[in-house]
Amino acid sequence: MAKATGPGRADARPGPLSGLELRELLGVVDAERAEQPAPLRVSVLRHEPRDHPADRQDNRLRDQGGGPPDQAGTVAVPRLGRELRKLRESSGLTIEEAGRRIQRSDSTISRIENGVRPPQQIELKGLLEVYNATVEVSDFLLRLLKDVPDQGWWTEYEDTMPARLDTYLGLEADASTLRTFALASVHSLVRTEPYIRAILRAGWSSAPEGEIDRLTALHVTRQNVLTREQSPLDLVVVLDEASLRRQVGGPDVMRAQLDRLIEFGADVPNVAVHVLPFSKGAHGAMNGAFTILDFPDPTDPAVVYLDTPGGNLYMQKPADTRRFDQLHGRLRGAALDETETVRFLRAVREEM
Repeated sequence: MAKATGPGRADARPGPLSGLELRELLGVVDAERAEQPAPLRVSVLRHEPRDHPADRQDNRLRDQGGGPPDQAGTVAVPRLGRELRKLRESSGLTIEEAGRRIQRSDSTISRIENGVRPPQQIELKGLLEVYNATVEVSDFLLRLLKDVPDQGWWTEYEDTMPARLDTYLGLEADASTLRTFALASVHSLVRTEPYIRAILRAGWSSAPEGEIDRLTALHVTRQNVLTREQSPLDLVVVLDEASLRRQVGGPDVMRAQLDRLIEFGADVPNVAVHVLPFSKGAHGAMNGAFTILDFPDPTDPAVVYLDTPGGNLYMQKPADTRRFDQLHGRLRGAALDETETVRFLRAVREEM
């Protein structure tokens, strides 16, 4: 199996991107908070609810080799979509107008109407109000929504999970390739458990130990996207040397973390690890980390995610996603190759 390369490798020219609007997204709470790139003139979404976990039901069931757990729920999703389309058309609104009324993208409305995913309850209530639905119709559709099963593995952690993290986990689970640049800390998907715990404790110093335990378990489970049996995620990580020099959790934790990175870099075929050393000087992402998520369906455009002190930003216009695609390619081109990276990681470990 070939090592992960991803569509943004340094020797590839970015291809044309779809003009379709980006699926609506919601934020992720991650512990790798760093100053992010200066504001760009882009179209962004700020903490707006994205897909309900059932949005990913079909792919997940196919990967697991199973069938629908609830026939009523399976029927309910397309039925909801058909009824909402009828209501919208009767109201004389376009998909774009309906989306604007409830602060959702037209792609979200289209996906709901086509039965790709069910609406969240807040979305359904908003649409019913916008469409001036009768009380009887509203009650019927709200009852129908209750038949939709929630299949996210992360629901086990709802008691401690930060708000809106569930939808990002679904996005990550949907992705076929994730390309990322990490500046201040090692990326979440290649962290060791002690490193995760140290990052969480630093970010939530007053949290009870039991809550830290639960969040640590959640992030460890999250890494299963790299080892799932069907279509494991291809991960391409470019690590600034700064993320390796910061002794998160102390020397012992960092040595174990470096061992993990060496293992990923040398032995895991769907993970490519590159270090961008200080000796390379200034680069185009000095202000912060970013992530690009690509999806198996070519009609789903790539998502660029930035986690900033002022909120989570998602870039959806082709020109903007292309910019970060090219930036990641340049960073990867300037970084050490995989063999050199493993040697570099071993040398850093020896210094600790």
